[in-house]
Amino acid sequence: MIRRFVLSTRRATERVLPRGAILLSVLTFAAYVMGLVRDRTFARTFGAGTELDAYNAAFVLPELALDVLVAGGLAAPFVPIFLSLRHDRPDDGDHAAEAFGQTVLTLAVLVMAVSAVFLFFLAPATVDVITPGFDAPARAMYVDLFRIMCATPMLFAASIALGEVLVADRRFLFYGLAPLLYNAGIVIGTLLFASRFGIFAAAIGALLGAVLHLAIRVVGIRRTSFRIRARLQVRTAAIREFLWLMLPKMLAHPIDPLVFLYFTSLATRFAAGGVSSVSFARNFQSVPVSLIGVSIAIAAFPVLSAAEAAGDRAGFIRVLGRNLLTTAVVTTGAAVVLFVLSTALIRVLLGGGAFDSNDVTVTAGLLAVFAISVPFESLTHLLARGFYATHNTIIPVLSSLAGLAVIFLVGETLAPSVGLTAIPIAFTAGSLTKVALLGVAIGPRVRRIGVSPPAP
Repeated sequence: MIRRFVLSTRRATERVLPRGAILLSVLTFAAYVMGLVRDRTFARTFGAGTELDAYNAAFVLPELALDVLVAGGLAAPFVPIFLSLRHDRPDDGDHAAEAFGQTVLTLAVLVMAVSAVFLFFLAPATVDVITPGFDAPARAMYVDLFRIMCATPMLFAASIALGEVLVADRRFLFYGLAPLLYNAGIVIGTLLFASRFGIFAAAIGALLGAVLHLAIRVVGIRRTSFRIRARLQVRTAAIREFLWLMLPKMLAHPIDPLVFLYFTSLATRFAAGGVSSVSFARNFQSVPVSLIGVSIAIAAFPVLSAAEAAGDRAGFIRVLGRNLLTTAVVTTGAAVVLFVLSTALIRVLLGGGAFDSNDVTVTAGLLAVFAISVPFESLTHLLARGFYATHNTIIPVLSSLAGLAVIFLVGETLAPSVGLTAIPIAFTAGSLTKVALLGVAIGPRVRRIGVSPPAP
């Protein structure tokens, strides 16, 4: 009886959500709980001041390099090509897919190793760009933290590559555990070493978290047929297509990090603590986006890719349409809740210690405006993966560029009159622009499924 109930419940759920979406949501929620513990630890230990501003700013360029060279470009084409190799080459599909994955893994680590060395020596030259409003001691602290952060991209590059293999195999447990363990590492480092090393304890924790992020995915990979090994089999059609599809994302993936680089620079023009308040508000806003929008998009991605590889247009439309509707309805409700409860959430979850009433008021106001962007940003994740599944990365890039232009225009126009609030307003306007363009452009791509070979 119990088994029958569980099976019927699962079937009912999978009519609305792709398999794995709930697991990803649960793990993402757990990661955000740990992220909340991280933020509360930061707030009570350091407050919203110069130290924490320097720590947050130090992440910007190392993360940007990771996103440009590996994360964004790799995530878009990997799963469709990996699954196409399995579908189109039944005799040796598993071997071809594994060789492809191993080559991508090796390239990712090598590229980030070189960039990490370059960034380490470039650190002092980034001060005027990233932290124009910092005084001399804060700038020196930023440079030291920046150089510590240069060690993390290599670990994340390997973990991201392995994570895409897990997504393709729809093994979401170890994929979803990685962010939770990353935040746990930061908390552990801060609690253990803050009294001795100050804000540098958080940097030590970030290194520990990156190691844990990679380690748990290695454990997950050991449960698949994929084997981790160095390989540079680059002269293949799969790698050529991968690089062709990756190139637009590599060139344009800095868009999202550049948005927050711009927000960081804009926030430093106002009172001390502005960078941290924006960061805290954005962290809360991203919870429903990740729990709902990203989880659904990741779980649907391999299903969409498999449908495209099989030429199943009806199946593709069914999966995409159902999940777009679910995402829109649920994230709109989440946005309303976040808007209404913004002050209570910030006061209860972050208030106290060095995080005073003014910090609560500023951060809550930012969060209330950020909440409006939740459904728009959530829908972009699924729509973009719809394009990636059809082997197209150019249209999502163009929509992101349009969104970036809107963000800069709105931010610069409103900042003199509304201050920090210009940041979430600009972000919402950019997200709305992006989802509108993607929604209009997805139809022609879907109509080509099963009619002609996928176009780059």
